[in-house]
Amino acid sequence: MFPDLQPHVDDLFLLEAHQIAALPDRAPAHQLAVVMRAHPRIARFLISRHPPIEDFLLQLATDLGPVDSEDLASCEQALLWEIADWIVYQRDPAGYESRARFDFDLAAVTELEALDGKVVIDAGAGTGRVAFAAAPLARHVFAVEPVATLRRYVRDKAAASSIDNLFVLDGFLHAIPLPAETADVLVTCQAIGWDLPAELVEIDRVVKSGGIAVHLIGAANSAQAHQLHQSLVDHGYRSDVYEDGEVQILRYWRHTAR
Repeated sequence: MFPDLQPHVDDLFLLEAHQIAALPDRAPAHQLAVVMRAHPRIARFLISRHPPIEDFLLQLATDLGPVDSEDLASCEQALLWEIADWIVYQRDPAGYESRARFDFDLAAVTELEALDGKVVIDAGAGTGRVAFAAAPLARHVFAVEPVATLRRYVRDKAAASSIDNLFVLDGFLHAIPLPAETADVLVTCQAIGWDLPAELVEIDRVVKSGGIAVHLIGAANSAQAHQLHQSLVDHGYRSDVYEDGEVQILRYWRHTAR
């Protein structure tokens, strides 16, 4: 996705606390250990931004055996490319948006529920594709996004377009900073499944009685996609594939009980 990206080890200084917290699950352990040993200033930075990572990094250092100095560059690149999307979030949100592989179509939502005059939450908003598409129809749109650079990008784009009903909030799908029963419609686009049990509880909390939650994801055929499918169906979601020309979106939706 990022052919022009030339990641450098100092890009690790761009990471935010919630991304550092995800490193144990996201980063290749050996490569991370090699990079931390070679660059202790980066290890200190990661710990200062997210202190709970310290025990994990210390264990990596303990488990790491001898390392050939010639392997450092390859370990740096392996680590950086594994988290390339995080780096691009920080460096170039507009470029990230332009390279998005997901063919979003608001009709995938509006044919299930009209947005006119509604309160909409775009959870895990990213660069705001759902939020900007919904804003001309909705009464209010809340774009909830944990990455500060992406929040700033959405705010600046909304201001430049004189959109005054789009509000950008710092938050996660499992921790939405809005009162209970706020939204008529909650939409996620490639953003559900990081902490699914907590996310489902939070969705049920913020969607009004009789409201709808819609999740749009790629139709990837993988064990992870199958597990997500089964969990959503077990929670009462219906599913189908929205198609319009070359656009194909796997979607899930659920109306909350009145």
